[in-house]
Amino acid sequence: MNKKTIIGIIIAVIIVIAAIVGYMMLGNNEETSTNRQGTVNNSNTQTENTTTVENQNKTENTNTSSNGNNILIAYFSETGNTEKFANIIQGQIGGDLFKIEPVNPYPQGEELFDYTKEEQDNNVLPEIKETVDISKYDTVFIGYPIWWYEVPQIIKTFLNQYDLSGKTIIPFNTHEGSGDGGTYEYIEEQEPNATILEGLPIRGGNMESDQTSIISNWLNELGF
Repeated sequence: MNKKTIIGIIIAVIIVIAAIVGYMMLGNNEETSTNRQGTVNNSNTQTENTTTVENQNKTENTNTSSNGNNILIAYFSETGNTEKFANIIQGQIGGDLFKIEPVNPYPQGEELFDYTKEEQDNNVLPEIKETVDISKYDTVFIGYPIWWYEVPQIIKTFLNQYDLSGKTIIPFNTHEGSGDGGTYEYIEEQEPNATILEGLPIRGGNMESDQTSIISNWLNELGF
């Protein structure tokens, strides 16, 4: 075997070895790239799943706070002003309306003043005409007009009749100059095991005009 042949064989061997090494390196690079891509895909999938769960939770929380399924709007209204108030609340946040009415209707006109004053002086608690399953509700709005600087006696009947422990109570009222008349503190005293949120008094005469924005702002501040 001459010298040229030997050199040719050596060169051929080197070329084969270089080809094998190159192929192995290419395979490793492709595998690394594939692994990296898999990692990225898994990361994206986890992010998408996390986002989906977060969005689902947000949707569930929004539904819980806005569908009104656990909200009762109980109110007593003799002239209709507090009833308008209650209807606006329901229009804003949903919930069930419960009109508190006495078994024996109140007299009309000026006779109502003497009647309700005597009722208050003698601490008469008029019987409520209808009942409601209070256990269905977590949040209870209680609305009424101010009578003789206090809650009407029928509201006292309502507070005595139903166990509101553990519930969130939100008072609202109409008045003709006395604001809430200290009635929110009275409700808090009567319901020490409930959570009492900030109420809203509106002058009865103002209910003749649109009070939606005022009531809406109040509800927003309360988190509805």
